[in-house]
Amino acid sequence: MKTFVRAGNSRSFTRAASQLGISRSLVTRHIAHLEQRLGVTLFNRSTRGLNLTEEGGAYLQSCERILYDVEAAERDLSQGRGMPIGTLRVTAPKSFGLMQFGEALIDFAIAQPKIKISLTLGDFTFRPHDFADGGQDVAIRTVGISDSSVIARRIGTIQHVMCASPHYIARMGAPENLAQLAEAPCLTHTAANENERLWTFTGPAGDVSVKVDGPYRSNSSLSLRQAVLSHLGIGLLPAYCIADDIKSGRLVQILPEFQAVPQPLLVVYPQGIAVPVKVRVFVDFLAKWFAQRPLWAGN
Repeated sequence: MKTFVRAGNSRSFTRAASQLGISRSLVTRHIAHLEQRLGVTLFNRSTRGLNLTEEGGAYLQSCERILYDVEAAERDLSQGRGMPIGTLRVTAPKSFGLMQFGEALIDFAIAQPKIKISLTLGDFTFRPHDFADGGQDVAIRTVGISDSSVIARRIGTIQHVMCASPHYIARMGAPENLAQLAEAPCLTHTAANENERLWTFTGPAGDVSVKVDGPYRSNSSLSLRQAVLSHLGIGLLPAYCIADDIKSGRLVQILPEFQAVPQPLLVVYPQGIAVPVKVRVFVDFLAKWFAQRPLWAGN
């Protein structure tokens, strides 16, 4: 039933296999076994795709109700024992996942030994609900979200720091004001938001935005950090990514009187009648964990 529900909702045996962590051939066998036992055809297969038959659509609704009742019973049981159980599937941006989030996950795994962790690091997606379609329970996001199909809880704030290498500053000079950034080689993040080349700062006179451009763009903060360290230009990078570089002098903060508008650190999970215990426990844990560990403490 779980295999059928995944295949029915995704309209793909391949996606169902990926979500369940099994082979596509096993998905095919599961569906064939169901069709043989029920004596009906659940899917119409064609070169254009996979579609539910009328019987398949009705059976899908029944299976979803049954599986929901089973999961609800398991949640009630685990709540009664006071021990959340199961596998928690989490997705997070690559750079944040590698540099900051992994430690939090390890601490959670130690605190909740009955929960298995499955972490997937990937590129940012503009559709907040995609993680659920991919079989994930929770997603970590670093930009604001407006989507009624998910719940987004803020668990921290990510500060960004404008910086360059001492070698670059000695060769090109540091900008004396924000307006000069428009003519400087600035290294920008692709996919952070729709206006990734519009840098916004808060200063003595309020918010100021500058349109920037440069010789290098990437969807990875780690790649941008390496480009800044290689003297390629000026970067606006997450503080957790370059805090050690600032402290050691490998990078120098530029125009520190102007603070980049911070981004939220969000934990996102599907909107539903009942949030699984393992998800609630995880979200509460992250909120406390990051509250005790500021992501940027300044110079």
